Amino acid sequence: MAVNTASDDTASDEGPRPRPARRARSGQSRWPGAVRRPGAADFEQSAKEWLFDLAPARWRHEQVFHRNPLELASMLRLHLDTQVVALQAGLKALRTALVGAPRRPDDAETIDAYLREQAWARAVRDQVKLVEDALHLASGPTARKRVAWNLVNGT
Repeated sequence: MAVNTASDDTASDEGPRPRPARRARSGQSRWPGAVRRPGAADFEQSAKEWLFDLAPARWRHEQVFHRNPLELASMLRLHLDTQVVALQAGLKALRTALVGAPRRPDDAETIDAYLREQAWARAVRDQVKLVEDALHLASGPTARKRVAWNLVNGT
């Protein structure tokens, strides 16, 4: 599966970071290009592949996520929520530490990196939410309850 990567992204231990699709209009997320539209024969498979590309690599070893892409999407959205909050806290701590301190050449660049990462996490989280909602609709109204029940009861 082809994953868009930004030219300035660097590879991490988990490989290159997928780049979110650009927003269609201010405040509105665009459907991720790597995911087929709901109703297409391979929608669920393409969604699962895209979600796994975004998730920590170790999640591929969790069979429950292979069986339940809706749960994968839900957990990934929560994971991205925590990244947004963590980046916000890190940025606040950095700015606080810079008050009254001598300026260093990398200060502005570091702040910009925090802002870029936070924007990336928010944009991807919004796209994951779109896919999560589509998976939920495709699975039917009782899918979440059924999945949760199976997880709790180990079935």
